[in-house]
Amino acid sequence: MRAIHIHHAGHPLEVLELVELPEPEPGPGELLVEVLVSPITPMDRLQIRGRYPLPTQWPGAEGVGRVIARGEGVEGPELGARVLLPIRCGAWRERLTMPAEFAVMIPERRASRDVATLRIEGLSASVLLEPLGPGEWFVHSPGAGSVGRYLTALARRQDLHSIALVGSREPIADLWGLGADHVFVREAEVPRRVAELGLPRPRVGFDGSGGATSELLAAILDPGGELIIYGGMSRRGPELSIEQLVHRDIGVRGFWLNRWTHAAGEHYVQAQLQELAALDLRERIADEFTLDDWSAALERAEHAQTRGRVLLRPVPE
Repeated sequence: MRAIHIHHAGHPLEVLELVELPEPEPGPGELLVEVLVSPITPMDRLQIRGRYPLPTQWPGAEGVGRVIARGEGVEGPELGARVLLPIRCGAWRERLTMPAEFAVMIPERRASRDVATLRIEGLSASVLLEPLGPGEWFVHSPGAGSVGRYLTALARRQDLHSIALVGSREPIADLWGLGADHVFVREAEVPRRVAELGLPRPRVGFDGSGGATSELLAAILDPGGELIIYGGMSRRGPELSIEQLVHRDIGVRGFWLNRWTHAAGEHYVQAQLQELAALDLRERIADEFTLDDWSAALERAEHAQTRGRVLLRPVPE
């Protein structure tokens, strides 16, 4: 059985290798699944570099698997059923075991590639939107990122209104198709343009970009509003002026799915994921690679112009 291993922290193309491991066998209460698809996520890329607070030697933070055996005492899911894999399970491998009680079933009509990022990005977006009520507005960046696309798509279903900030004009039509009310390229005059259009000032903003984008998001918020930091695609922390923090009283707090999951409990997490799996939500896929072509997959994922998720397919579906 083959798996991708992290030798030591560093650049993905320099520190990963494809290794042979003993065939796993399900213990009592476990499932044996073959990994059908696993995305290359920002978490994976940070863990490989040693920049994530939960280190690992086995990358592959999420994905979809097919049940091929059940351990003692396990009555379901049925053999052949597809399930979401546990978070940070080391999914860049051909087969793995997982607790049967934590299996989230995927409806037959849903393609594996479409639900591959529900465990982290989809769930993060769903949780971020929980405090908002029908009719409310929010602003977020990066609008074209995986979490951003889920925020837009879920908002439409929940009678929420979104203002998305993006890095270029290329993804604007895609976000309109998902239900975005307004999409703006990240430029200094965006807050002024939002005001000139007479749009409501949101009380909440979601920041997965960091750096100078944090100031743009804060400037769009209503005074006394809150900016929630869930990531930092710019590789910089939020950069906010005294005007936003003091004169406009913008509050700032972080969101980490790991901490939320521990507080919410696994059974609540499962229920949330089961609801998301039933919805017609689709990830944007940039490309797909076999396990043999893992280096080409990482190279594509690392490329600054890549739009959407790059997927690994350890086992043909």
